[in-house]
Formats: sequence, C-alpha cells, structure tokens
Amino acid sequence: MFLFRKNLVNKSILIIGIFGTLIQLRAGTSPSAAAASPLGREIQVSDTLWLGLQDAVFMGLKNNPTVTIQKLAPEIANTYAREERAPFDPVISATAQQSDIHSERRLGAQRTPFNLEDKQFDVGAQITQALPTGTLISVGMGMGGSVSNLYTDQYSSDVGVTITQSLLSGFGFGANLASLRKARLDVDISKLELKAVAEKLDADIEKGYWELYLTGRETEIQKQSLQLAQQQLSESLERVAVGKLPRLELAAVEAEVAARRGSLIDAQSRHEQSRLHLLYLLNPKKEEFWSTFTLPQDQPFVPADTLDSIAVHEAVGMKFRPDLKQARLALRKGELELARTRNGLLPQLDLFITLGRTTYSESFRNSFPDLSSPFYQVTGGLTFVFPVPNRQASAQLARTRYSLEQQQLAVKNMEKLVQWDIRSAYVEVIRSRQQIEATRVTRELQEKKLAAEQEKFRVGKSTNFLVLQAQRDLTASRLDEANAMVAYLNALVDLYVSEGTLLERRGVRTFSD
Repeated sequence: MFLFRKNLVNKSILIIGIFGTLIQLRAGTSPSAAAASPLGREIQVSDTLWLGLQDAVFMGLKNNPTVTIQKLAPEIANTYAREERAPFDPVISATAQQSDIHSERRLGAQRTPFNLEDKQFDVGAQITQALPTGTLISVGMGMGGSVSNLYTDQYSSDVGVTITQSLLSGFGFGANLASLRKARLDVDISKLELKAVAEKLDADIEKGYWELYLTGRETEIQKQSLQLAQQQLSESLERVAVGKLPRLELAAVEAEVAARRGSLIDAQSRHEQSRLHLLYLLNPKKEEFWSTFTLPQDQPFVPADTLDSIAVHEAVGMKFRPDLKQARLALRKGELELARTRNGLLPQLDLFITLGRTTYSESFRNSFPDLSSPFYQVTGGLTFVFPVPNRQASAQLARTRYSLEQQQLAVKNMEKLVQWDIRSAYVEVIRSRQQIEATRVTRELQEKKLAAEQEKFRVGKSTNFLVLQAQRDLTASRLDEANAMVAYLNALVDLYVSEGTLLERRGVRTFSD
C-alpha cells in the first residue's frame, strides 16, 4: 500500500513537471517573448517595407550614395574635354592708345628752336583662329593718325591677314587633336566606370535581397527544428511518466532543445544583419529608415531562360565587360599619345604669308580701310627651329612606346581574365543548378527518415539519440535546399557581372548609354 502511494506521488510529480515544462516551452516561443527578446523589433506596421527584387534594384540605383557620387565623374571628365577644345576657339583682341608729345626742334640753319606739338593715336582689332591642321589664321584691322603744329596732318588705316602653316612639327590632325581626343576618351572611360559601379551595386542588392530571404528562411527552419525538439521532449516526458523511458534520457533531449534555441538566436541575428545591410544598399529616402522592417515579396525561382554555350557568353563578355572596354580605351589613348610625341620629334618648319592694304589720308573721315587702295604689302617666309640633339622629344617618344607596349599586354591579359571569370562563373551556375534537385531529393528522404524514426520511437524500437539525429539531418537538408536555390541565383548574377550585362538583363539602360 505504501509503495502504491509512493508511485502515485511520483507519477503526480512527473505529470506536474510535464505540464510545467510545456508551459515554459510554449511561453518561450510566444509572440510576447519574441518581442521582448534582444532581437525583437519594436516597429509599427507603417514601418514595414514590402519590396520586390526589381523594385529593390531600382531603389538602390537611385538612392545609393556610391552611385550618386560616381555620377559626377563623367561631368568632371567632360570639363577637361571642354578645356582641351579651348585652343581651337577664336581669340579676339583689340588695342587703343593715344600719345601727346611736346618737343623742341631746330629747322634748317635757324638757331632758334621750334616747339613741336604732336598728337598721335592708334586703334586696332584682331581675330585669331587656330585650326587642327596646324594652321594659324589672323585677320586684323587698324587705324592711326598724327596731328602736329609743324607737319601736315596724316591718317592711315590698314587691313590684312596672316597665315602660318606648320609643315613638320605641329602638322596634321593627329598631333593637334591628340589631347582633345584623349580627353573625350576619358569621358567614355568615366562612363564605363560608372556602369561598373552601378553593376556591382546591382549585384550587391540582388545578393543582399536573397540573403535577407535566406536568413528569414533559415530562421523559420530553426524554429521548426526547435519545435521538433520540444515535441520530442514532450513525448519523452510522457514516456518517463508512464515508466517506459528512464529519466536519464531527458538530459540529452533538454540539451538538444537548448542547443537549437541557440541556433535560432544565431539565425535571428544573421537575419537582422541582412536587413541592415540591405537597407544600407537601398538607402530609402525617409528618416530613421534603419527601423524599417523589410520583407521580400519575391521567392527564389529557376529562370525560364537557359544558358547559352560558353562561347556565346565569352563573346558577350568581350563586347560588354566594362573594365575590358576601359583597358581598350586606355590603349587608344596610348596610340594617340604616340602619334603626338612622334610628331614632336620633328623639327619646326613653319610657312607664313601676310597680305595687307594700307590707306592714307589727310582727314580722319577718308582714312577708313579701303581694299582697293593701291598701297599694299606682301610678306612671306619660312621659320625653322630644331633643337640638337632633341633629347627631350626622344625621351618622351621612347617612354610613350614602352607605355603603349605595357597597355597592349594589359589588354591581352584582361581578355584572358574575362574568359577565366566567365568560364568559372559558368561552371558555378551549372553546379548550383544541379544542387537544387539533389538537395530537394535529400530533403524529401530526410523527412521520410525522421517519420520512420519517430514511429519506431513511439513503439519503443528507437532512441532519442536517433530521433534527434534524424531531426538534425532534416534541418540540415532544409537549409541546404534553401541555400542551393539562392546560390544558383547568385551564381547567375556573378555570370552576368563577369559578362558586363547585368544592368541590361535587368532592364536598366541609363548606365549603358
């Protein structure tokens, strides 16, 4: 009788312990407990941002300061191009002067000096235009006069044109337009740099978007894993209460529950870090955007379009890869610099000719320029300058040739690097796509394995260790399946970035013009 009462008391204590444990477990996963946890977010519904992948990409490209800063680079480069255009702008100059001279003169044999008063003035205007051919054209007109108390008043005017043509050094478009063409290439290079920055940001946003989804999915899986462990603990407590399982078996299950609760906390922390990272990339135009609860609307999917052959992807990369195009433009700059320095090695030989008409008159009214005036001047000649041994130009030419050779090797190396990037990314896309099906099959088999172990445990033919191990295997397979899908999408992004076509494939044309 005493033993019967003792067993009854022990069973009552176990039953009370079961209910207490269940209450604690349920309280540990309740919404109020989650809100009070360090990882809980105290945000309003209005702070929730439902965001699709394409919306996230466009928002980030519009708001992210990295792209905003880089957008100024082409504008800055364009100012240098306009500056290099300045030498070919026409230049207008004008002069005006007047002098009043009071002097003493002796005329003939007269010993008495004569006071001379003479007033003179000169005005003139000239326009000069340099041409890319190495031609300098100057057209000018001037008027002058002298009024004195001794001589007859005299006024004159002249109009003329002077043409100077470089015949050796400084001749031709190649030498004179090299700096301007290089500056314009710098504008194109800065645009390609902007596209590369925007493409990298696009890739970061897409990966950050799927990382937020993945960590959210991982949190759900870890919650399910914790629930499975709690359910196993509940069943174990029931079996202990009826004497079908020794109490020592509870320690392993309770330890597993604690471990999975720790895994859930880690998953929640990673999810929070992913949320903050994506918000940094998107930079929403609102105050206190860090408290925004971002929820991805899109789910991972396998795109309908299939991969082309590796040769096609290589050809696309050779055409669109921004850094390769920058290297080729830099090579063109080197070729322009070589043409300029090679021309500078030549001696200077300039041909010049001046044609002019002069008009004379005793009155200011009749002194304006007259092209039919019989008075003219024609001047022509050559100017020759050659520094010996011209070491500066020789050194510049040699340096430019070495630099050009470096750039040619760099372009060839860049082409191989692009091919390697594309081939590596292509292999990763194929591998990750095959993993999707493999992880799906593994997850389905692990579900069946867990169901079998649970059934065997209920009939006493399995242990907590085997059930918990099956649960861990199922959790790992679920995580692998989610990771495989996201890894495939990220691999596609890496392939498109290695080609330089990610923006075009996403319908973004602004950075590709």
